[in-house]
Amino acid sequence: MMRRIFHSMPFLYKEQSGVAKILFALSMFIIIGFTAFVVDVGSLYFEKSSLQKSLDAAVLGGAQRLKVSGPEAKAVAIDLAAKNGFTVSEGEVMTGENFIEINKTVNKELFFARIFGFHNTDVSATARAELVQTLLKGDGVIPVGMEKKEYQKGASYALNETPGNGYSGNYRFLAIDGKGASTLKDGIMNGTKKTVEVDKFVETEPGMNWGPVKVAFEDRIGKDSINPNCAIYEKTDNTCYRVVILPIVDTFNNGNGRHDVKVVGFAAFWIESISQHEIKGRFIEIVTGGTFGPGGDFGIYGVKLVK
Repeated sequence: MMRRIFHSMPFLYKEQSGVAKILFALSMFIIIGFTAFVVDVGSLYFEKSSLQKSLDAAVLGGAQRLKVSGPEAKAVAIDLAAKNGFTVSEGEVMTGENFIEINKTVNKELFFARIFGFHNTDVSATARAELVQTLLKGDGVIPVGMEKKEYQKGASYALNETPGNGYSGNYRFLAIDGKGASTLKDGIMNGTKKTVEVDKFVETEPGMNWGPVKVAFEDRIGKDSINPNCAIYEKTDNTCYRVVILPIVDTFNNGNGRHDVKVVGFAAFWIESISQHEIKGRFIEIVTGGTFGPGGDFGIYGVKLVK
């Protein structure tokens, strides 16, 4: 009896060995399939992430030119997407007065999933940037204020008061970084060092101070001599030295000599000319960085991504 059992053992071993081989083959098939899934999903995730980041950068860059023109905003966005490795056509870009959006789909080849008959799939992403208002804190503003009133975009205005006019010795200049003609000159030339906030008060800087003021504005115009767009207010943007951000104040006519004025907003001003103790320019719309929130519209916009 025992002899028969021992004689049958090799067949049992052979049968178990065959089952093990089958199980091993099945497990390898599952492992390979899972590996294919992980590799391809990871590849698709990376492609989606790269596409989204590229489109985000493109619309953020394009939004900077929305206030110049829609076609120019599109051109900038398309160029930025190409620099980040994705070709975007004009038909994939939409613009409005205060937004730019890109919808892009790319076809991604699969690798291990081809074993199961899947060769490629589509990867899509959408990016939208919108302009927001109003600037609440100004960094690098110039120490020259304009009174709150209706200003027509593109119309020519005098930035300062001329001799014989003014407000009891004030010519719209401000002592944001400190007192004196030298500090005023540096603030106009390079922007003020202190942050100016809406609903806060700043002190006026009395006196015409024409010499230092003239030199400071001439310096700004001179720095833009190599950029032809800066010489045309319709083409200019916040990269031009001739474009300055200035505080809008409630009124200068509420005191004599040095006194405080309340900041109610900020506006962008393009420096046009300097002559006869007068700085002239035009109010424009620009897109820039900063702290934005509810408030009056003075033509300065920020950008936010809208998912």
